[in-house]
Amino acid sequence: MQIIYTAKYLLSGDAPPLEKGALLDSGGQISAVGPLAELKRRNPGVRVIDYGDGLIVPVLVNAHTHLELTDYPAWAEQVGETEEPKDFVDWILRLIRVKRPLSKQSFHDSLANGIVQSIAAGTGAIGDILSHYPSRTAYQGVPLLGTIYLESLGQDPGVIQRVKQGLKTVLREQQVGSLDLGVSPHSPYSISGNYMASLYKLAKDENLFCCTHLAESPEEVEFIEKSRGALISKLYPMIGWESLIPRAAGCNPTEYLAGKGGLFPKNLLVHGVQLSDAEIGLIAKNRMSLALCPRSNARLKVGKPPVAALRKAGVHLALGTDSLASNDSLSIWDEMAFAQRWLGDQVDAPSLFQMATQGGAAALGLEKQIGSLAEGKHSSFQVLQPKEPVTIEELADYLVAPGRTAEIVQVFHQGRALRSGLHS
Repeated sequence: MQIIYTAKYLLSGDAPPLEKGALLDSGGQISAVGPLAELKRRNPGVRVIDYGDGLIVPVLVNAHTHLELTDYPAWAEQVGETEEPKDFVDWILRLIRVKRPLSKQSFHDSLANGIVQSIAAGTGAIGDILSHYPSRTAYQGVPLLGTIYLESLGQDPGVIQRVKQGLKTVLREQQVGSLDLGVSPHSPYSISGNYMASLYKLAKDENLFCCTHLAESPEEVEFIEKSRGALISKLYPMIGWESLIPRAAGCNPTEYLAGKGGLFPKNLLVHGVQLSDAEIGLIAKNRMSLALCPRSNARLKVGKPPVAALRKAGVHLALGTDSLASNDSLSIWDEMAFAQRWLGDQVDAPSLFQMATQGGAAALGLEKQIGSLAEGKHSSFQVLQPKEPVTIEELADYLVAPGRTAEIVQVFHQGRALRSGLHS
């Protein structure tokens, strides 16, 4: 079955906005993109669904999130953890306290809630960090694409051996629903160097996608370089790791990762707030992608990522929401709007939209399927209905302004409509 979808504007992502543009969906795949009149002429008799003054744009990509923490605000309130953390380490301690009493079902339900919220926000693919592996069943039958990164951490060799075996057992499944399974050595401060190196080797040997939090906070940099600071004095005692403090590496976070074999294209880095120019050069040289999470960085007071330097070096950039433990929504539209204001002249509106679409798709290895609206790609797109008229010259700024999430009237995944609002 074929259907032509059209609106006042179509933004393919590969070309300038097309006024009265249209796409031809053929069984969940895009067969053609072009002016409505042309597609109607070439496909007589095909049904046309017209969204009037709306916009047709690609689905967005949330390259970094923790959907299992979607219900975190309610959990925190239930246990009386309502005060804002003072800093990054206090936030981690609070997160641990809130999670400790939770049931297995709580994580599963929270993840399912996050999936629903993501789809409603126009998201088509995710890079989701999952620490509670049994909750992965929530992804069965879900249309989202991307990777579920199975998180792993630990310093104790005995515990690591058990965790590693459980990880390998789950990885044999390869996929859950439409998502691939990958690995995530959490961060240099939360996992032993030997275990981190073994996970990178596993990822390379098995051709798995990988994800690592890197250079998020000043505390992390101090931990790696000097083996001191709040992560050691406050976090390690809380989790019983006092006797497992690693020796100072005497280098920056990116050099540390390099020493563990962690600089390779399929290892998606996250945050990168504390990166030096030399580190940025290393990341670019190794053709790696970096997922930026501006709202989380601002909430945790860790600083602003060096976006201008990253762009100049040619680092592939994407956007992520992180989790609702450090953010207000799972909408990449909201992330773009905040980034536009917070990052200022480090990045322009078209570049932000590119990060949220093609940049995210490339970071997750999905550039041949989504990220833009082009012949041969999935018929995955969303329709926005602006509350006020928008001219073609205003589109770039409109897309990164606040309020876009509320203007979504329909989301399609591979030709399947997932929200109400169709009219012909």
